[in-house]
This record gives sequence, structure tokens and C-alpha cells, in this order.
Amino acid sequence: MTLRRMIWAVGLVALGACGLGCTADNVEDYVHGEDEEMGDSVLGEEAGAAPGVRVPSTVTLDRRGVFYLTFDDGPSPRYTRRILQVLAAHRAPATFFTTGANLAGNEAIVREIEAAGHIVASHQWSHVVATTEQLRTWAPRQRARLDEILGHAHTRYFRYPYGSGSTAKEAVLREAGYPDGGIGWDVDTLDWCYASGTCSRAPAAFRSNFTGFVMSEARRRGGGVILFHDIQGVTANNLDAILTQMEAAGYRFANLPTAGR
Repeated sequence: MTLRRMIWAVGLVALGACGLGCTADNVEDYVHGEDEEMGDSVLGEEAGAAPGVRVPSTVTLDRRGVFYLTFDDGPSPRYTRRILQVLAAHRAPATFFTTGANLAGNEAIVREIEAAGHIVASHQWSHVVATTEQLRTWAPRQRARLDEILGHAHTRYFRYPYGSGSTAKEAVLREAGYPDGGIGWDVDTLDWCYASGTCSRAPAAFRSNFTGFVMSEARRRGGGVILFHDIQGVTANNLDAILTQMEAAGYRFANLPTAGR
């Protein structure tokens, strides 16, 4: 299956998961529920070259043993603060790609994320595969809402749900003030796939071992942007062990660069 078909297939599953309402007025309000077995992952070598899945070259990173932690889909009133506590204990900075429809009632958490030294970024208003025209509306809407909550311009980073970027969407994002377009990842933790305890998409040796799988992927890549979701209990429950093992292996954590954003 081609990458584009994979992305749209995942997007159709997302639309189906929220019922007929997602094709009607409340498509703008769709978010993933906590511990839902649905994520932003696209597997395969082809994925690495796609807009929205790759990390653009305009984001200059040191991948020599350095990892850039990112968390999608929140803020979560159940898990985000627990994750912040773990990050503080390890003095590890991170970027939180927040979903616009999840912001209402969670504004204090967004401010706490930034106050702790982390980056608050955009994960689109609605967690669906957006059309270019939808993105043209949602990107500035999410940007304005985050700026309002923080009281100043948020760091202009954006990640597409499902990594569903395109050349046309990249142009829309740059027009909306996001200079790098969509920010992808180097390491996919598949945390959403482990929500029930096992993950059929992981290698057989790690299908019941989330921490082991993340460490194997970290060793395989050696550094780069790592994708988690702060709506997943498996991440909140295992993040301390993962970061402890990564530190023991000599890896370091850094924030994505903010200059010019």
C-alpha cells in the first residue's frame, strides 16, 4: 500500500470512530479519546520522505545521541501533568503538539506546559485528515487560540494528524506562519498501539514490551525526534523507565530549536 493510501485509510478509520457526526457539523471537534488505540503512525521506508512524516531539513538537529521528545493529541487532564512531573524529574524538555478541540477546559495545563520550559505547538484543530481548505481555516484558528491562552505567540511548530501532509498543505502552513511546514518524527514509539498491553505492529520480540520496543528503536536511530502521545496511559506509566534507560545508555534530551519561530 502506498503511503498516501495508508494515510487516508487511517483517516477514514478516525472518521468512522466518531460516527456520522464527523462528517457533519462537529468534524471540527473531533479528538482522540484517552487510551484510544489510534495514533499518528505511518510505517515503512516510504514514510520517511513524505511531507508531514519526515522532519524537515529546516529544523536543524543534532542527532548524535540527542533525542527530542514530542507528545501529540493533548492536553489530557488525566495524563499530561503526570508526564510533566516525569520530564521535570529528568530535566528533559519536550514539545507538546496540542489538538485545538482539546483546549477547552484545559487552558491551565497548556500554560503549565510552557511554564515548565516546554514548547507548546499545534496539532491541527481537529484530529482528522484535513483537506487543504479545512487546513486553511484550522491552522490560523488553532494558532490564534494558542496565542490567546499563552498571552503571546506560541512557538510556530505544527504536526499533521497522521502525518498527512502534502505540498499544497505545506504552502498553507507557511502562509499561516509556520516556517517549517509539518514536523514529523524519527522514532515512532507506537504507544497508542500498546494501549491494550500488546502491539501487533511491533516486532514479535517486543509485542508485549513497550519499554523494550522504544529502547530498541532509540538504539536503531541513535537520536532524533521521538513521537509519544500524552493521552496514552502506557506512556504516562512507562515514561520514567524509558527516560532512565535512555540516560543510562548515554542519550541526552534537547528542545527543538526556537529561533525564527
